[in-house]
Amino acid sequence: MDVFGGSVPAAAVPTPPPRRFGADVRRTERQRQIVLDGMHPLTGGRLHPDAPRDATDAHAAGLRCGSCAHRVLRSAGGKAWPKCRAYHGRYLTNGAATDVRAWWPACPAYDRRP
Repeated sequence: MDVFGGSVPAAAVPTPPPRRFGADVRRTERQRQIVLDGMHPLTGGRLHPDAPRDATDAHAAGLRCGSCAHRVLRSAGGKAWPKCRAYHGRYLTNGAATDVRAWWPACPAYDRRP
């Protein structure tokens, strides 16, 4: 109803703006799609032969980056970021885009933790 008691035409009712997601959410969705396409999110290469090919359950069985000996925490300024030592020279940056997620399926360089 408008201020005069009449109805407001549908065209006059504003539609809410489309929901926008932050960079972290968009990055995670891209990474999930990369895994579903059969590639490793960090390297863009193939996955370990024994790694799961799903990107939905972080706790599912199979080889994942979270249990790899190459995944280390790099710390600075009171914060820590998970990085991969196997790809040290190429992928060890301070940006979130090269953080190694525990849920990722393992790459061929996977090394079981002792």
